[in-house]
Amino acid sequence: MSTLVSVARHTGMASLAGLISGILVGGLLGRVVMRVSGFAAGPNMVGVHTSNGNPVGDITLGGTLAIVFFVGFPTGLLGGVVYAALEPWLRPLRPWHGLAYGVALLATLGFTVLDPFNFDFNRFGPLPLNLVMFAALFLVFGVCAAWLFDRLGVLAASTRTSGRASEIAAWLALGLASLLVAGLIANVDPKDRIFVLVGAGALALAAIVHWRGLPRPIGYASFAAVLVLGTIRTFDAVQLFRGF
Repeated sequence: MSTLVSVARHTGMASLAGLISGILVGGLLGRVVMRVSGFAAGPNMVGVHTSNGNPVGDITLGGTLAIVFFVGFPTGLLGGVVYAALEPWLRPLRPWHGLAYGVALLATLGFTVLDPFNFDFNRFGPLPLNLVMFAALFLVFGVCAAWLFDRLGVLAASTRTSGRASEIAAWLALGLASLLVAGLIANVDPKDRIFVLVGAGALALAAIVHWRGLPRPIGYASFAAVLVLGTIRTFDAVQLFRGF
């Protein structure tokens, strides 16, 4: 039971770190990246609607909150859950573990953002600039999530009110992350079902290997399988940009 509680607490702290990072990076910084892309597109593109219906150059509080809630919030939680599984395996890479996590995210899940069929990449701003900026969000998220996870762990270990508050917030984040993961698996697009199931299975297997003290090559093999599958999809997506 103590091991189960430790795993849940660990995942909750990572989920909370991911949630905060998702709001800051995927939401607010992502909004800045979009603004830079729109600015780089030139004055002739002001007022033109993007693929999601937002006019270029129109920065509103409502639009920003929508990106934070519908993009930063869920992606941050999911990123936190993934970090919970990866964190024990990234410890030998300290102090570069956050950057390593960001690189792994970009390689494995970059295709979810660097979508060649999203014509906004070509329409608004130089394509290379857009690709670099949106790819960089993965790296910044990884660094931010890792840093926050470490800070929250120190904070939660204290006996102050802030420590107890962070513990409560972590358990709430764990509950939200659990609901989100369950919803994702239940409603995943059929063309992505195999990838999502393989990814979830690999993360679960790696967590079991670590917490049960099983042979570590099993965990490395599970991560490698997902990394290879995701990298192939991301590479193919970036290659397709050449055709547009």
